[in-house]
Amino acid sequence: MSQQATAASPTPIATSTTSPTRITEGKEVKVDVLHLDEIPGAMDKMGWKVSAKMMRRWFSNSPAYVMPENLRSGQGVDYRTLPASQIDDQIIKMDWVLGFPRAKQVFDKFCKEWDSQKAIETLRDRRLRGAGWKPGATVAIGQGLMSAKELDMSAQVNRATFGEYSDTFDDLYGAIFKATLKVAVVGRTRYSSQLSKDIFEIEKLGVYVRDTYDFNSDWFTDAAAGLGIWSRDRLLSKAETAEYRANQANAPIGWMANHIKYKGFVPVKNRDFRRWQEKHGTGGDFFVFSDVKWLQPGTAYVVL
Repeated sequence: MSQQATAASPTPIATSTTSPTRITEGKEVKVDVLHLDEIPGAMDKMGWKVSAKMMRRWFSNSPAYVMPENLRSGQGVDYRTLPASQIDDQIIKMDWVLGFPRAKQVFDKFCKEWDSQKAIETLRDRRLRGAGWKPGATVAIGQGLMSAKELDMSAQVNRATFGEYSDTFDDLYGAIFKATLKVAVVGRTRYSSQLSKDIFEIEKLGVYVRDTYDFNSDWFTDAAAGLGIWSRDRLLSKAETAEYRANQANAPIGWMANHIKYKGFVPVKNRDFRRWQEKHGTGGDFFVFSDVKWLQPGTAYVVL
């Protein structure tokens, strides 16, 4: 999708020309027009290269597609059957994600504590039994699977989330904001005569990000962290955003202050992307998978 909105099909976020009622001389205050598909260009200017790729990916999907709420968790979804427009596993890379301290901190803790009791139960009752395992039998899972979407359906056993509204505005925030780290196991079962129990011998662990890229959360409004206040060049910082909102609440003086100091900036909300879909018939939500970060396990086996 081109960064520049075309004259034939613009979708402006702000279009009004106003004269505040308390300004008796009737001076017009012109609000600059920001077209929604110009935001990736602003991201590029800020150095948010991954965020820009993700948003352009959404704009490029045709026809428009709104992901149903009941599918967002991915539960029961066979990713292999989805059209290419509804899944992306190329843009997000684990090395990039782990370059952000807040994600790395969660990752490090998660990798040390992945084998919780609940994870072992998921491994035994869902993954192994789903693959035909019974006590005493030998069953392998995760063998030969290299992609996150394949692992997610057959060998994933635990998860952790990262991302908060209080996070710094940066490329990670813009690209995936709040996402899920998942761990999958590769290995096989065997009966241990020494322990007199079934065990699962772990060959390696695969850790990856799973997310959805969509604009479906009606509660995620400008009153919360929102999608930010944007111009063609950048996103307002959190301090600037606080000032902008305070000015909005102080009409008409505050409106004039925003027009002078933050000319060209407008709040962007989820519903703006829905309006785009309705008007253009393009723009589509999609599942997001990163590549897989392969790790050697800290323990050779877990008891089933």
